[in-house]
Amino acid sequence: MGLIPKSQSPLVGVDISSTAVKLLQLSRSGNRFRVEHYAVEPLPPNAVVEKNIVEVEAVGEAIRRAMNRSGSKAKLAAAAVAGS
Repeated sequence: MGLIPKSQSPLVGVDISSTAVKLLQLSRSGNRFRVEHYAVEPLPPNAVVEKNIVEVEAVGEAIRRAMNRSGSKAKLAAAAVAGS
């Protein structure tokens, strides 16, 4: 199984840092990848502190704005959780 399975529905990768939410949707054609949609949405100060989401509503709203800005219609998301 590769990075993006051929039969999978569109999937958006989500990265939440202390300063921004970043989204990326890739597609695959053979062995090549193409960026289909992406967005970066800034977070308010202290929404994420020391890898902890403090302001859940603010982060959720930033994700919503990033999805709208990106133009992606994906219904599935993948996120990685960094260790401490």
